[in-house]
Amino acid sequence: MSAYEFTPYPEKAPDTQPFASGRPPQPPPRPPKLTANGLLEPGEPGRRVLVPEHIAVKDLAGLLELKPFRVVAEIMDLGQFKHADDVIDFSLAATIAKKHGYLAEKVVWG
Repeated sequence: MSAYEFTPYPEKAPDTQPFASGRPPQPPPRPPKLTANGLLEPGEPGRRVLVPEHIAVKDLAGLLELKPFRVVAEIMDLGQFKHADDVIDFSLAATIAKKHGYLAEKVVWG
């Protein structure tokens, strides 16, 4: 055999990645994490908040694990304007808590 002999191409080209990819394929996206907090129903103990008759907006935000401006925005959606330091009554606080999946229970100081 000489070096000048022609070698025919294989009938099928090998399976390779296209030129544009140039890197190994990415793994599939991970599913969202399911946490115990996300699995609780609104009436379960982990989703209940104890709210007094009157509560400051920023204190309610802390109970609901929200930023105060989010609670202020919720109050504005309900037609009232309150600042983070202003006090709201239990019924308004319970309405906002319900929107965020919490069950508000009134605390009676005695």
